[in-house]
Amino acid sequence: MKKNNIITFERGADFYFNLGYRKIQKGNLKSAIRYIEKAVRLKPNDGFIQFNYAGLLAELGDIDKSTEVLLHIVNVIDPNYDECYFGLGCNYLQMQKIKKSVEYFSKYLEKDPEGEFSEEAEDLLEMLTMIKDANNNLDDEELEKIYQVEEEAIKHLELREYQAAAEMFEIVVKLLPNAIPAKNNLSLSYYYLGETQKAIELAREVLNYEPFNIHSNCNIAIFYNKLNLSNWVEKQIISIKKLNTENPEYLYKIADTLGSLHKHNEAYKVYKKLLAIETDNTLYFHYAAIAAYNSGKYQESIKYWRKLLELDKQNFISEFYINLAQNAMSSEVSEEIQSLPYVYQLPKKEINKRLSRTQAFIEGSRENAQKIIGERKGEDSIYFSICFDKLIIRNLVFEKIKKELLVESQNILRRLLLLTELEDEIKIEAVFLLDIIGANQPYTVNFGGETMDITADPISIDIYSVNSEWEGIIKKAQTTMKGQYKGAYKRSVENIWMSFIKYSYPNIPKTDGIDSWAAALEYVYCKLNHLKTTQEEIAVKYQVTTSSIRDKYKRILNSVINRADYKEKK
Repeated sequence: MKKNNIITFERGADFYFNLGYRKIQKGNLKSAIRYIEKAVRLKPNDGFIQFNYAGLLAELGDIDKSTEVLLHIVNVIDPNYDECYFGLGCNYLQMQKIKKSVEYFSKYLEKDPEGEFSEEAEDLLEMLTMIKDANNNLDDEELEKIYQVEEEAIKHLELREYQAAAEMFEIVVKLLPNAIPAKNNLSLSYYYLGETQKAIELAREVLNYEPFNIHSNCNIAIFYNKLNLSNWVEKQIISIKKLNTENPEYLYKIADTLGSLHKHNEAYKVYKKLLAIETDNTLYFHYAAIAAYNSGKYQESIKYWRKLLELDKQNFISEFYINLAQNAMSSEVSEEIQSLPYVYQLPKKEINKRLSRTQAFIEGSRENAQKIIGERKGEDSIYFSICFDKLIIRNLVFEKIKKELLVESQNILRRLLLLTELEDEIKIEAVFLLDIIGANQPYTVNFGGETMDITADPISIDIYSVNSEWEGIIKKAQTTMKGQYKGAYKRSVENIWMSFIKYSYPNIPKTDGIDSWAAALEYVYCKLNHLKTTQEEIAVKYQVTTSSIRDKYKRILNSVINRADYKEKK
């Protein structure tokens, strides 16, 4: 009997768009894209949905795909969707195609001179003119080649391949002498290569051209510190403190630099300024707390970690560091308390302790696993470890729970269901696992920012939004079977597939080849319902080989056979 508080999904385009939009508002763009793409498939000619899809793609860095969508809107769906021209101008600017960017910003202003983005478009056009002058009026094609070199150099820098990075940045600087970001990155490359003097010389060159360049001012302080030039470091810190900016990125660079130079009190002041601008930035709250702690302001550090806990009730940091600060306040030890590093994670020693407890849980006996999970430290360690490594450790923990039917683990699984940033497919897996170990239903889960009660049932949980190929397999089988079977074969096929997914977790095979999976699904249906057919007959219907059916059929059948909740009535 279905409970009234169980929510069923309506799978329309507007539902998926709204779900995706809520994900965007919460900053969870990777989850949002899946729902928005689903809405696009359901309403391919809706310009509004497509426009928002393009914007989300751009936010995720897929500029090429975003541009393709925007061009499709103005060329096919609605040539008068003026905002698309502004979006195209921004995309081409992002791709550093100056002429194309100018073309579309100009077109936007021509079509809608008083539009929402008209002032911004005018400013960008003015900036692009300045860029063309700074780039020696090089063509887009020539600039694009230089920018590609710069992008490759940045990748090498991020991968700590400093020699390759330096060589490429040198090419960019030679072709574009006024490319300040490239010079700053080249300076950093020299520093990491141990050529600190060259790094300093290049940083000074930038400062001669731009005295208030924040990256150069901060970098050169680090360079001086490396050479133990304490007087120069102190002078540079004075210069840094005089830099006036409200830009969060620049402020963070300043705060990070001061912290790394052990100027914790000064760093604390800048982090407080950052928090006045971005009042809900969890990273800044943690780093402000670290700076306060390192400055001996333990009560203030506790205040910031408590605020962090209010903003993110599921974080692993606050409780640990609050205890650390409280211990520091009550410590009677005369020796100096060790400074904390500016990293948004638990200390390595604590991480290793939690991972060790989890390893003991995975490798030990059932009785030992029950003992570990029955203690608060053990439960917290396993929960942390799953979030720390959602691929390998989470699979091992889930396999242990499934193998030993550890109903004692249900509190961990239920906590995972409420994690905002956890992927929906892992939440679905946790729901299945709760069902397998016999935990009471329903299960409270957070999907798309909405908290709801669900069961491990295809009506209650929209598994197809996780993997669109699953829906394709179901639909293919149901369509091919139409008119050949009596009774509720559609629901039966869906239940068989749901059971297969549920009992295969966390080792779901790749659903390559929709036709062969759909054929195997129909063959399993026939076997469970004692209907006479052969693999050869099924293979002909789906135009696949019998060998492609055989393995998939066995996998599905082994997952569902003898499962009481999926036995079919004749």
